[in-house]
Amino acid sequence: MNARWLTRFILLLGLLLWLTAVAAAQTAVSPLRNEALVNYPNDVRFVLELPPDTAVTQATLRYDVDKVSCLDAAAQVPVELTASQNGLTADWTWVMSRSGNPPPGTSLWWEWVLTDDAGEQTTTPRQSLTFTDGRFDWQTVSEDGITLHWYRGADVGPLLLDAAVAGLARLENDMGIELQNDVQFYIYGSAADMRDAVLYVQDWAGGVAFDEYNTILIGVSPDSAADWGRSTVRHELAHLVTGQFARSCVGGSRPTWLEEGLAVYAEGEPTADIRAALDQAQAANNFAPLRSLNGSFPAHSDEAGSAYAQSYSVVDYLLATYGRAAMQDLLLALAAGRSTDQALQQVYGVNVDGLEAEWRAARGLPERPYPPTPTPISAAAVPTIAPLGRPASLPTPAAAAATPPPASSSPGVSVCGLGLAPLLLLGGLGVQTRRTKRRRSRP
Repeated sequence: MNARWLTRFILLLGLLLWLTAVAAAQTAVSPLRNEALVNYPNDVRFVLELPPDTAVTQATLRYDVDKVSCLDAAAQVPVELTASQNGLTADWTWVMSRSGNPPPGTSLWWEWVLTDDAGEQTTTPRQSLTFTDGRFDWQTVSEDGITLHWYRGADVGPLLLDAAVAGLARLENDMGIELQNDVQFYIYGSAADMRDAVLYVQDWAGGVAFDEYNTILIGVSPDSAADWGRSTVRHELAHLVTGQFARSCVGGSRPTWLEEGLAVYAEGEPTADIRAALDQAQAANNFAPLRSLNGSFPAHSDEAGSAYAQSYSVVDYLLATYGRAAMQDLLLALAAGRSTDQALQQVYGVNVDGLEAEWRAARGLPERPYPPTPTPISAAAVPTIAPLGRPASLPTPAAAAATPPPASSSPGVSVCGLGLAPLLLLGGLGVQTRRTKRRRSRP
């Protein structure tokens, strides 16, 4: 008797498994068409066509782009199914003018979740593509985690890649700040060409930075690559690498004098413009209060150039006096959500005014009075979630603040802007040294 019941149970279980398989086979759908049509940088049209005998009654599009984010959540869009003699069609367009467009080189993936008349769901195989700016015949060189794309001037790519690698080495050797994620540069032959690839960029911008994509676009003509291009590439790479090292989802931020001082430091030995601005401010004893440089820099070119020079000098003083380990501690303290005063006090034992007093004394400047610092009142820190980012204008190297790039490359210059998308603070600081690779090819 027990054996008979066991046999019946096994037969019943087999029948249930068979019915489940049949139902799954009926639910599974083989689309006649499933593609994404890209009109970069304006929109992406997703089209799904299903056979006429399908039992699907609902379709939901899921898609996302690969980027750094505190919250990884794909977009989900219910799409109406339209019937025709050929079957069912789902058609939906992502209009990037409503959200801003990702930069070239960004990967997009998508899939469809289909529901049939029995309520069963199936998901189409995930597909992906990479956004490209097909207007130009791009060439590519890579080394040490940096990939640089360009199309004008045979030597522009290798020249600017060498500058980027040298800037990265300075960051690693002098500050111990290493590249955490690979970086891409797209070097356009002019600022006008670059602006045509980006929505919501100022018509005077010479470049844009997409921090959450680790990508920078710059307009550099061949005749400006050796000077303005080299310093700008190193400057912008410093912003991305520093941002990678000290990303935050708790509202942490860096004061502008620190952000820009580190970037100018990464350019290498101070330029003639930096030295001249420092000498002029030193002679007149008219350096700006350091606390006033926590936020935006002056808009006037002479005052902006002085602000960049002063920021560089303060960062140089901190590194020369306290070393690179203390600088790392400062960046991480700021990323943890501490104010500038709190972070400086924790690492160096002084607030902003105390640091300025030390720096002035080191330069042989007279003391100046400091007004009392009010106690800040701020809301509790909450995780910051950046939307699909509109680009940030590039920070301008100090030399460019005083001397715009040649007119042949662009009527405008890059201006300062900080990163868009924070990320969870990285737990480990050590990364393996990258094996140097260099390649040149046409994709």
